[in-house]
Amino acid sequence: MTRLMESFRLICNDAIRIGLSGDASSLKRLSKLTYGELTRYDGVPSYYKLCAISKAAGILGARKKSIRRGFPTKSPYLSRPMLVSCYGFKIQDGSLLVPVGYHSFERIPLSSHTLNVLSEPGVEVRSFTLTGCSLSLCIAKATEEIQVEGMLGIDRNLRNVTVGNGECITYYDVSKAVEIVETTRSIVRSFRRNDVRIRKQLAEKYGRRRQERVKQILNHVSKNIIREAKRSKEAIAFEEIKGIRKLYRAGNGQERNFRGRMNSWPFHELKRQVEYKAAWEGVPVVTLSVKETRGTTMDCPRCGERLQAVVRGDAVHHRQLRCKRCERWEDRDLVAVMNISHRGWVRFAQSRGKGAAGEAMTGNLEGRRQQVILRVDASKLCQAQQTQ
Repeated sequence: MTRLMESFRLICNDAIRIGLSGDASSLKRLSKLTYGELTRYDGVPSYYKLCAISKAAGILGARKKSIRRGFPTKSPYLSRPMLVSCYGFKIQDGSLLVPVGYHSFERIPLSSHTLNVLSEPGVEVRSFTLTGCSLSLCIAKATEEIQVEGMLGIDRNLRNVTVGNGECITYYDVSKAVEIVETTRSIVRSFRRNDVRIRKQLAEKYGRRRQERVKQILNHVSKNIIREAKRSKEAIAFEEIKGIRKLYRAGNGQERNFRGRMNSWPFHELKRQVEYKAAWEGVPVVTLSVKETRGTTMDCPRCGERLQAVVRGDAVHHRQLRCKRCERWEDRDLVAVMNISHRGWVRFAQSRGKGAAGEAMTGNLEGRRQQVILRVDASKLCQAQQTQ
């Protein structure tokens, strides 16, 4: 198996070299230029050669895209042995059978979690990627979209994620992710190595550790969001906040620590996890444009009146907003998620031809004097108790 993985690496590097010399990045052209020159790899099955050419085409395509966007690039190559294939393998008796020759297979046992996922109805394994220390399976599943009866809005903040609609709001506390980022930053700053290469390696090590810990916290949050959306038969609405990091650049009059916290805010990672898990469960996801979400934190979700900050004595509470017409005060995040839910449902209803927006929202928000607000600690979701 090790020899086969090394051969796959050499074939891929040969294909990259030929593609660079012939200025080829498409799979069709690279195959024509490369396949005839790979005859010296006689002991390697032919479908591994095709997969190596395909991977080389992907690498060359990414390099070409980087050059087109103005980023300097070096000549790419695979440095570690690996094996990628979408042909010839089998899943049998709890193991992956990888072909290494004619009617010869290498057996790799699969974990119980992987077997549970593969046992779900409609799940099909499309390809595998094998390295010296890991095995990844690419799987596909045919899902049917659920019959949507409502809309869940998601308001992403630095220290919490607010999810809900006009009836029930849930706060997921993700302040643990902020603590992880700040702790990692302080550890990296404490390094006093004279060698720049060692400092870079240590920084990359702690950066990967921070990234994985934050991903785990967001994994619990996204899993609960999808579970709730599927149970209540609701779609999910996001607001588009792409480009928000431009507000936290050097020279904007903000302190360095504040910019560091905001620029490490993983708002896109949460959306990425929710989107792929929603696609897996058949839950529709709507992303509202900047124009559609303008004023979500300052407009009353019931009457549309402009909200005002609550003033108590000499203190101004910017997190608490009051509507003069409704004579009510609400939390800023609660207002935002209700507006996102409302506008997301309007978009969804219009795209599916379900009638006018007013008809879609009849009885959804009126007559609600108090919302049910659930609070969840994302770092302890397995033991969390939701309270009203």
